[in-house]
Amino acid sequence: MKRLVLVLECACVLLLCAAGASLSHLWKSGPLSLQLAGVALIVPTISAILFLCLSLGVPDLYSVDSIRFPLNLTLPLIYVATLWLTMDLMSRVGLSITRLPDAMSAIKVWNDPWVLGSTLVAGVICLSILGVLERDRPSEGEGQTQK
Repeated sequence: MKRLVLVLECACVLLLCAAGASLSHLWKSGPLSLQLAGVALIVPTISAILFLCLSLGVPDLYSVDSIRFPLNLTLPLIYVATLWLTMDLMSRVGLSITRLPDAMSAIKVWNDPWVLGSTLVAGVICLSILGVLERDRPSEGEGQTQK
């Protein structure tokens, strides 16, 4: 049960980091509409689902049962790789010589290395902070015995 909570926490944190990176980039580059934001957030949402499936399918990925040093670096790297893979697969709809439909052009924000890099850095920072907060949090049986 603890591992499932850890997987869900990591996936939600990484999804929020990716959403923040993409929306801030789109806001900075021009007018941000609700439709543009929705299309851009399709890629991180699908990637979070793929990340959850990968995390549940490979239980040794979370073998330490907490967010420690290797996990706060490798998990954002895996998530950014799924972001890039999802964007690459979604941008190749139809024949190879056809263009991406204009309504789906916002997913190309994930083709920008700065957005992927900022997602990676934000994920490492957020998971590191989450690991420190988890370490400082008393365990379930620890708080009850100190009376």
